[in-house]
Formats: sequence, C-alpha cells, structure tokens
Amino acid sequence: MQLSQSFIKTDKKCDRQHDEGADRLIAICLNPHCDKRLMCCFCYHDYHCEHVKDVKTIAQVQQLCKDSIAKFDKLQLTIILQQKADQFKSIVQNINEELERLLQYYIHDIQQLYQMLEDLADSFVILQSGNINQFTNEQCELLSTFHDERILDNIEDISNFIGQKMGIQDLLKISNDLHEKLMMLETNEIFEKNIYNEQLKKFVQSHEIKFDWIQPEFLLTRSPEIAKIVYPNEDFYIGEVKGDKKFGRGLLFNKIAQTYQYGVFREDNFVWGQQLMVDQKKRYWIKQGKWVNGKIEGRGIHALFKGEYYQGDLRSDIRDGFGIMRYTSGDEYQGQWKMGQFHGKGLYKYATGDEYEGDYVQDRKEGIGSYQYKNGELYVGQFKAGLRHGSAIVKFPNGEIYTGEYVNDKKEGPGVYKYINDNIFEGNYKDGQRHGQGIFTDVENKTREIGEYVQGKQHGEHMVFKLLKDKPYCINVYDNGNLVNTKSL
Repeated sequence: MQLSQSFIKTDKKCDRQHDEGADRLIAICLNPHCDKRLMCCFCYHDYHCEHVKDVKTIAQVQQLCKDSIAKFDKLQLTIILQQKADQFKSIVQNINEELERLLQYYIHDIQQLYQMLEDLADSFVILQSGNINQFTNEQCELLSTFHDERILDNIEDISNFIGQKMGIQDLLKISNDLHEKLMMLETNEIFEKNIYNEQLKKFVQSHEIKFDWIQPEFLLTRSPEIAKIVYPNEDFYIGEVKGDKKFGRGLLFNKIAQTYQYGVFREDNFVWGQQLMVDQKKRYWIKQGKWVNGKIEGRGIHALFKGEYYQGDLRSDIRDGFGIMRYTSGDEYQGQWKMGQFHGKGLYKYATGDEYEGDYVQDRKEGIGSYQYKNGELYVGQFKAGLRHGSAIVKFPNGEIYTGEYVNDKKEGPGVYKYINDNIFEGNYKDGQRHGQGIFTDVENKTREIGEYVQGKQHGEHMVFKLLKDKPYCINVYDNGNLVNTKSL
C-alpha cells in the first residue's frame, strides 16, 4: 500500500495537547461542568464522550443564542433585531453557506475567530442556565454589538462589521484554496471515470448520499489530512486519513467488482455512509446507513438496481421497524416491519389502484383492515392469512351494502344485504352465495318472504307476509329460482 502526500497540513498544535493539530472548530460543548468549550474532531472522544448530548453545532448554538437573548431585557435586542431582520437575512445566509462548506474541510489559522467563539460559548451556557448576572463586561459588550445602531444603519456596514469580526474574507480565501485541493473528492467525476456500465452509472448518480442523516459521532470523525491510496489490485481510496489508515470522510473504490464504499471511515473500517455492493445473485445494491460489522443498524436505505427501493429502519441489515418499500411493479408499502416482513400496521398501495390499510402478520393481511378497490368497492373488516375472513361491512360501487361474515374470501354464515332501493335480504350464505334459511323484504311492494335458498336461488315453499302483519297471505313455490306455483291462504 502506498500513501500519497497529504494535501492539507498544519504546523499548529491543539491547545488540548493533541499531536495532529486541531485548531479546526467542529462544535461547541454546552455542558456547564466541562471546561473544554470548543470541540475539534480529535478531542471530543477524550473530553466529551460522557456528555455528547450537550454538543451543539455552530448553527444550533446560534439558534440557542437567538432564542435565549429574547428572554433577557438586559440585552434589549428583541425589537431592534426584528426591525433589522430583513437586512440580516441575506448576509447571514451567505455567511452560513460559506461556514458550512468550510466546516467540512477545517479552518486554519483563525485564532481571532476561535477566541470570540470561546467567549460566546461561555455566554450561551450562562444564558441557558438563566444566571445573567454572571455575564462579564466583555461578554455583554460582545453580544450587545449586534444591536448597535451605528452598525445596523445599512447593509454595507453590516457586511463589513461581520466580515471584520469573524474574518470572513480570510475564510473565503481559505475556502477557495481548499476547494481546489479537494476537487479530487468529486464523487460524480470518480464514478464517471471508473464505472463502465452506463445504466449502473445512472443508478449510482440517482441515489445521492443523504448526509443529513449523519449522527453527531460521525460528524465529528474527521481528519485534516487528505490522501489518495492506491492498492496493488488497482483498488483505490481517496479521502481523509490518519497516519496510514482511512479516517474521516472518503471513498474506497473496487475496480474489479465495480463497487465502492463512500462515507465515514474510522481506523480503516467503514462505519457510516453509502455502499454499492453485489449479492450472491450478482445483483447490485446501494445501501446506506450506520455500518456495524458489515451490516446496517438503524435508519437506512436498500435500493436494488432495476428493482425495489426501501427506506426506513433496519436491524442487522434486515427491515425491522417502520419503513417504506417501492416495488418495480409500481406497488408501494409503508408501515411496520419485523424480520424483513410486513408485520403490524401498514398501508399497501397497488399499481392497479387498489389500496389496503390495516394489520399484517408475517407478510399477510391478518387482523382488522380496510380494502378499497379501484372499482369503488370498499371492504372493512377482518382478514386472515391474506384473505377476507370474519365479520365485515362491504359497500359496493352501486351503493348496495353487505354486513355479515366472510370465510376464505367469500361470504359465509349469517349476513344482511341492503339494496339501494332499501330492499333487504337477511339470511345465511355459503361459498359466497345465499344458502339456507333467508328473509327477503320488498319495501316497494310491502311484502316479506321467508324460505330456503340453494346456491343463491330460491327453492321450495316460501311464506309471503304483508309488512307489519303476523300471518302469511300466500305461499310461493320455487324450483331452482323459478316461481312455479302460488297458493293463496
């Protein structure tokens, strides 16, 4: 293994006694009992691992400061900041964009900025605890400068003031210098040159890594040195290193298999990010998340080349928890999973237009659910082993309603069928058809007929009543659904 020269170096030493040099601010610790306010990518393991929850990024600290300042009349900033909010908006946005870009690659030789932020960090802790009487005169002066009317007169003055206070011009120069050195980390260019299958290349480019998922522990795993390592088999690594090991953000590319690991490395191990890999069936997958012993733990992505796409919870690289799956057929499932199967509450949208929402057990509909058909039919009731089974209410496209029992996806047992003209059948079903004793109420003709049904058709003698009368007035005789005789009583 050959290690190329480092592209970013510093001869500064961290004031917290780290050999590599760590004057690059990553975050601020707000723990009131910690005496190491500014946190670099090297010292958080040593000083802040027990209270990492107190770690705040610059953006979070700025927001905390804004929220806290409004509560204290002593600073008297609220009204003025509101009046000048529009003026600040564009400048702060530009500054934040530059700072965010710089924070990815470290800031060199800006001791004035760090001293000011160190002072502000202590101020934030005081604000958070509510002990405003502990402010030093310097801290009050620093915070109060942002509502000085002389500074806020016009946009140009604001820009110059902030630029002077924070060394923005120096930051911009460093940003441009670093940007040129880091062009070698442009992943799209690497993929363009090293992935030969055009469809696979498009697949990779369409699944950009989601860095907004990154946890603080990996956000702080950085190194100021960037190198390219070329291996004997022509595999290569481009990214941050610590000594001769991969450490921080980088890309490891396998030339022969046409696969890669892109994200965060720690002590040569891939711990967070995106991996293009080939399974035993020679299918390409893009997977992203936190990697533990080669498997994803927690929130992640599984994307199959020319196949399905899953985004959600994973346990040992298996879908487990809540997630969304999109299939090549156009179907989509969103809901709960267990050991790679639908399990719990879920919503399944079919490409045909049908929709099921309800309970699942081991990939099959089981429990209570509703099934909306594309044609307008709606089933609400019980399911078992993926079939309609148990008590249910069904509304048909023409407005007719069935309330009753289902067995193995068919009406079976007692049920009531109501027509749109308010006629009603009450009786037994078997294998989806009326079978056994039944009562048919004809509201329009004001009659009720009681008799036997066989495979959906009237059969034998049926007693006919006038509505609200206790005695029948005739008997209808049926044969296989055909009326063959009527006997008056």
